[in-house]
Amino acid sequence: MSLSETKLSRDNADDGKDDAGRLQQYKNLTKHEELRRRRTECSVEIRKQKGADLMMKRRNIIDNEDDDLNECESENEDKDKLSNGNQMSNTNRLSNDEIKQILSSNPSEDDMIRCFESLRKSLSKTKNPPIDDVIQSGLINALVQALRVQNDRVQYEAAWALTNIVSGSTSQTMSAVEAGACAPLIELSCHSDGQIAEQALWAVANIAGDSAQLRDYVIECHGVEALMHIMSRIDQFTTSHVRTIAWALSNMCRHQNPHAPLPVLKVLAKGLAALVKHSDRQVRQDACWAVSYLTDGPDEQIELARESGVLSTIVSYLDESENLIAPALRTLGNVATGNDSLTQSVIDLGVLDRMVQLMEKTRSTSIMKECCWLISNIIAGTQKQIQAVLDAHLLPILVNILKSGDHKCQFEASWALSNLAQGGTSRQIVAMMEENVVPALCQALNTTHNQDMLNNTLETLYTLMLTVQTSYSHKMDILHDEVEENGGLDALERLQESQSESIYTQAYRIITQFFGDDENDENGQNDENSRASAAGMHKISGISKLRPL
Repeated sequence: MSLSETKLSRDNADDGKDDAGRLQQYKNLTKHEELRRRRTECSVEIRKQKGADLMMKRRNIIDNEDDDLNECESENEDKDKLSNGNQMSNTNRLSNDEIKQILSSNPSEDDMIRCFESLRKSLSKTKNPPIDDVIQSGLINALVQALRVQNDRVQYEAAWALTNIVSGSTSQTMSAVEAGACAPLIELSCHSDGQIAEQALWAVANIAGDSAQLRDYVIECHGVEALMHIMSRIDQFTTSHVRTIAWALSNMCRHQNPHAPLPVLKVLAKGLAALVKHSDRQVRQDACWAVSYLTDGPDEQIELARESGVLSTIVSYLDESENLIAPALRTLGNVATGNDSLTQSVIDLGVLDRMVQLMEKTRSTSIMKECCWLISNIIAGTQKQIQAVLDAHLLPILVNILKSGDHKCQFEASWALSNLAQGGTSRQIVAMMEENVVPALCQALNTTHNQDMLNNTLETLYTLMLTVQTSYSHKMDILHDEVEENGGLDALERLQESQSESIYTQAYRIITQFFGDDENDENGQNDENSRASAAGMHKISGISKLRPL
């Protein structure tokens, strides 16, 4: 039987009844919430893989020569060993006590510039910036007051220093916020001077990136209104400034516990729709990650992304470099975890047609893993959506990945095949057998120690064998032989010794129902059905997403 024979149009009424009965027995919806939690963990993992560009906080470091000097002083504590040139360079650096003394003596604007520049340079050290020393000295209050001094240079130096303070730990960031830094920084982010505005926005982005609590405080201080005002003038800014804007929007969307209010996210989505089309790659990258955070939530949030029109642009990223493909796949996978209408929107955008080429050319394990995760979410949809995956010729790729892919990719492929087994029609399920899935399933049973993957594999094998027995009995002998020849029966016997109740139960069920002698087949099946009924293991009220990452 070929894949073309799996068309839904050829399913008859009897198939529908058989499928409904099988689904009532074997669909398990209790995994849904557990798997949504795992998606958050994987989000953190992939962000770590992408390096400093995706950090929640960023420091502004330029003074490398001064940094080297200060490191030398700290390590050696011997001024006599410094060269005369270095000693002269250091005479411009004021101590915290000197700064306090100058600022408390009716300083001129030049004095303030000198003090805040010195403070900024100290806080711009590459290693071990003295953030706590500045906080403990009380100078953080002086920095906040300086934000309102009507002198561009004073405001710029103070904003830069505060940027590096709020790039630190949560307690360090809170010290600046409690000193009143947030509101004036938001005001300065709309300043007519581009350098001041960008530096202030950088600090605001660091505050919003710290936690959901501080993000909400930025919102309370009218940070969203400021961002939208900035977006209205985006054509006037340098590329560096626009990158900071995109990153700030990303941090506003990032936190999940709790998410930003829906009206706020709706406004941010409109800004992101413009940024994902920007000519600069880093702007597009941060904007796309922002959309991935936006869609990492309930259907109402995902709907905002669809309504904004951003998804069609993000799909085009699948033809770009990896740093754009990764957030695009994450975003589209998130959308596919939504309701059937949202899942269908991913298909309608032509994503499946791009998957084969992408999965064949990529050498990245993380990209391949994301592809499998996205496909598994689509397969967890309706039978029409499953058929779209089959028509795109993605089933052979999934089978091949399960057989010989990286172990993380194999795990994702096992979810996709399990979802197909649990939600597909009889014809769609038997298509797996035609694509030589049995050797891959048997190999997984013999080699993997991951309990979730073992459960997926056992579920898939059981449902395949049940479907063949029920609807394609003439293929049953072939299926039996394939399982035995590929070491599947030996693996099933060994898995009956598993400490996991679910693995033991599934292995026992397959052996007793399909490999027992004829006399015990009926008894084994009745016994298994009784155990499943008593445990309440298999209940279903409809098709659901089984595999949000």
